Amino acid sequence: MAASSQQQPELALQGLLFAVEPAETPADKTDPETDSAPLDEDALTEDANRRPRRRSRAKEKDQPTAAPAEPTTSDDSDLPPWHHHNLVDAEQLTPMLRHYVELKAAHPERVLLYRLGDFFECFFEDAIQLSRLLELTLTGKEGGKAIGRVPMAGIPHHAAERYCAELVGRGLSVALCDQVESTPAKGALLKREITRVLTPGTVLEEGLLSARRNNWLCAVVCEQSRWGLAVADVSTGEFRVTERDGSDLLHQELLQVEAAEVLWPGEGQPSWCPDALRLTALARTPFTSPEARTTLLQRFRLASLDGLGLGEMPLGLRAAGGLLRYLDDTQPGTCVPLELPSTWQAGDQLVLDAATRRNLELTRTQLAGGLHGSLLWALDRTHTAMGGRRLRRWIEAPLVDHAAILGRQNGVSELVNGRQLRVALRRLLRPMGDLERLAGRAGAGTASARDLVALADGLERLPQLAGLISNAVIQTTAGQHEPVSSPPLLALARPWPELEALAAELRHVLLDTPPLSLSEGGLIHDGVDPQLDGLRNQLDDQEAWLAQQEAAERSNSGISTLKLQYHRTFGYFLAVSKAKARTVPEHWIRRQTLANEERFVTPELKAREGRILQLKARAAQREYELFCNLRSHVGEQAAPIRAAARLVAELDAIASLAEVAATNNYCCPELTEPSGPEARLLQIEAGRHPVVEQLLVEAPFTPNDIQLGSLQAADTSKNPDLIVLTGPNASGKSCYLRQTGLLQLMAQIGSWIPASRARLGITDRIFTRVGAGDDLAAGQSTFMVEMAETANILHHATSRSLVLLDEIGRGTATFDGLSIAWAVAEYLAEEIGARSVFATHYHELNELADQLPNVANAQVLVEDTGNELRFLHRVVKGGANRSYGIEAARLAGVPPAVVLRARQVLGRIEANSHVAVA
Repeated sequence: MAASSQQQPELALQGLLFAVEPAETPADKTDPETDSAPLDEDALTEDANRRPRRRSRAKEKDQPTAAPAEPTTSDDSDLPPWHHHNLVDAEQLTPMLRHYVELKAAHPERVLLYRLGDFFECFFEDAIQLSRLLELTLTGKEGGKAIGRVPMAGIPHHAAERYCAELVGRGLSVALCDQVESTPAKGALLKREITRVLTPGTVLEEGLLSARRNNWLCAVVCEQSRWGLAVADVSTGEFRVTERDGSDLLHQELLQVEAAEVLWPGEGQPSWCPDALRLTALARTPFTSPEARTTLLQRFRLASLDGLGLGEMPLGLRAAGGLLRYLDDTQPGTCVPLELPSTWQAGDQLVLDAATRRNLELTRTQLAGGLHGSLLWALDRTHTAMGGRRLRRWIEAPLVDHAAILGRQNGVSELVNGRQLRVALRRLLRPMGDLERLAGRAGAGTASARDLVALADGLERLPQLAGLISNAVIQTTAGQHEPVSSPPLLALARPWPELEALAAELRHVLLDTPPLSLSEGGLIHDGVDPQLDGLRNQLDDQEAWLAQQEAAERSNSGISTLKLQYHRTFGYFLAVSKAKARTVPEHWIRRQTLANEERFVTPELKAREGRILQLKARAAQREYELFCNLRSHVGEQAAPIRAAARLVAELDAIASLAEVAATNNYCCPELTEPSGPEARLLQIEAGRHPVVEQLLVEAPFTPNDIQLGSLQAADTSKNPDLIVLTGPNASGKSCYLRQTGLLQLMAQIGSWIPASRARLGITDRIFTRVGAGDDLAAGQSTFMVEMAETANILHHATSRSLVLLDEIGRGTATFDGLSIAWAVAEYLAEEIGARSVFATHYHELNELADQLPNVANAQVLVEDTGNELRFLHRVVKGGANRSYGIEAARLAGVPPAVVLRARQVLGRIEANSHVAVA
């Protein structure tokens, strides 16, 4: 963990959590004759003024790589004698292991990594677990005379990020005990403390996070059927609170945000928590109302919570307080910057249950679970990580507010019509870093020098983006040229003086390519700090002396190949070949013998070495102090940086939608007024599936129309509420259902859609039941899962909902299934009045169109030549009377005798079956 941004210069240099080593302390070996130059601050400043330094760039230092891990040989049946820290008497352990056990007792549920030199080590049960999970060699360490050896495993400190990412990815929490001083007191252990606790929901490090998705930490407080939920992304600072009724709704909310970690004051596994999520049970005290209120007031330095809108959300307030207390406990000494909590209510966004998200394949495919083939994959052309996260949020939570949708849609339209502006904006966005998370790491005191340089790169682009938008002229659909007017774009077209000044300061102080390590110098430009410049002048003098010394010794010894070199362990030395080693001067002292050379030192060189090392250590320490002050200053600006980053993310997401629309021939959907006569209209001409269209290579996608939503005081036969869709297997019925849902959803995120023309009303919910699957873990068959999802739809759908059902009733006996399908379709059309597409092989359902005025039939065309079935993927009016299932079986290779017998049986069934519904 990095030292706090408030660290005082006089404190010893701390090592960062990842890839940083503590500064070396030079040995006390300076010579009085060579230590005459004064090093006090006034003298150094005077030296810097007398010999001003010119700005230079530091070369990037090579970073060591982790050695390959060796496989473990441990076995459950052969545990070491001391396989748990509770088995040993702490008083009999060595002082270091006694300290480890004390820390482990305070954090028994976490893997404790203890910094020893260049490694993070763990012992006892943690060592055994680490060796198995990370495939490391399980070794041992002497624990004391009465104890003997105890299990030990470790990882190199510079590879800690990679290993911790794997542990956190497996749902574990990691406590890091790091060195907090560079030199111990005489006779004492080097001081170590737990500086960071890594849990799935609290990670900040870039290597532990997915760049294009939020990492949500959730906290839940339940009382009977009512619950409060607090949601925060520690890396971006977002913080939201809600409160509602019904455990099913809580289950859906947690699935929607895909929480990395769920906190709650209780025990066991509650029914509302999805099994796939990580649940962390905590004490109840931080979640009580007085404690939570105090935590919020102190954290945000408020006198009252009245302005936060939490007065009507007492459970949400308690959840928010508990979440903040957990952050304080896992981030000791650090205040992670979070925004003031905002609230959201039911109805603020389009409701999509877990089944609908899965069936529509919004962010992952149903079969493989990957991004490729999902709607997000088809629409994501963002250039920044924050833009990618924003677009994912839009897809997961579409809008229901008419004005908000139009505002976003207008931004997309302007960039579709303004190609030059779109291209120029995307060119600027391409190299921009993740300003949201960079600002968060700066505020938490964990940002590296490269993070701050990346931040400067992004901030310098803000005025360029603003200038492009301010000067742009868009050609409208009417052929007129007008300036940019959409709010999402205009929000960026303003000056950013405070952030421009911050970027200039970062450029002035930091080198363009600083090293990863913060403790070895090479971070700060010359001319920034007089004290640092004075130290560097002194070092230049020493380097000049070393060059003179090398030349003098080469001349005196007569060895032309002599080199004066430096080794981190052995210091400065004179290197000569084996052949010349016998002719070196007598005052040289042999230091080391290698295969091809001998290394020597001289008294003068050894005396000067102490002075040089002292100067280097002081210069590195001063650079670290300057960097910490700079990082602290950047952290104070986290809020305005994140505000600008949100606007950039929105611009990137809008530009992505515009790019997809422009390159794939999309149209701008017309949104009907929510209170008008066409509020329930869903009319799409030549609509196309946005994902399948991009996946097809050899053949073009076949577009189809759809028209749903009966109009007020109009002929419902022209705009039915329910369409019964029939046709053979593999003809495209499921694709048609998903296409309808995706086009409605795309319209409500403000996007253009793949169609030639569209007029749409805003829907409150989309329900999709496509495909079949069982839930063996819950003891539910395919049919039970189907019925449960159908029941959920019938209980929650409204006349403003869009319901897309495929093959309802096919999981049971034929007549049972037909009866259920008939009743469900009838209920949707008569009782609920939801706009619905009901795909089925029960051709008997075509009779509903004759009985109900708001039901119509449609079919997917197929061409049967007698020897071949040709699927046309074309949806037309009228119901099909055949499913061509036997022909499909024949084409799949079913034996001819089976096909023949199936036709005989089908003929008998058709001759003796008839459905008559009163």
